Amino acid sequence: MYDIKAHEVVYRGAHFRSKNECKRYIFFKQLGWNIEYEPVLENVKGWLPDFAIYGGEGKKILVEVKPYQTRGDFETDYAKSIEKKIHNSGWYGNYDSVLIFGSVLSLGEAGCGPNTFVGGKCWRQDEYNGKYHDHLLFGGGEEENPHLYPRKIINNYIYHCDDFFAYNNQSFGCKGTSKRIDVCDEYNSYEGHIYGSYDGNYSLSDQGREIIETAWNYAGSEMRYVKRVA
Repeated sequence: MYDIKAHEVVYRGAHFRSKNECKRYIFFKQLGWNIEYEPVLENVKGWLPDFAIYGGEGKKILVEVKPYQTRGDFETDYAKSIEKKIHNSGWYGNYDSVLIFGSVLSLGEAGCGPNTFVGGKCWRQDEYNGKYHDHLLFGGGEEENPHLYPRKIINNYIYHCDDFFAYNNQSFGCKGTSKRIDVCDEYNSYEGHIYGSYDGNYSLSDQGREIIETAWNYAGSEMRYVKRVA
């Protein structure tokens, strides 16, 4: 899969390095996310994110898009080499989180939130506060909650690693009616990466699921109009 050369395409004047990136661009736009393709970042070294998302409450999220189709694809040697490059880039302290999307919409139902599904992998960081964070780092719980570990401190920022993210829209104070789509960790933290949404849990209304699936289907249909770069 990873040896296949990506085809560069043009869509509405924008030049994308792959069809997968182009489709994600259209999908993100349909969700109403404020995005920038291949952002110019002076404080990230050795890694060029495919997108930056500028969310609510000043949140800044970096995005990588890869041709992964299953959860297992995120655990391959190739995937781990990509993760190493990302974590060596110095994004900690400069951005709130990193999301990695594959080439499919859903990686399966989420482990906690009802009616929702996993869309990719994520990392987030918080400024390290020993009193608040030490029990997460050193206080046990690995056997009960292996998905939360290991955690590391890098440049005084606590690094939450190795979790997948799930879609949600049920944390905006208007359950069942919110059209804003967010994503949060499947297990680690239920605070939304994009808008900071939180109500103690996460879930996806039928309306929210329809919004996501419609956006994905629209993106697929729009791919008929992309022009391949010779």
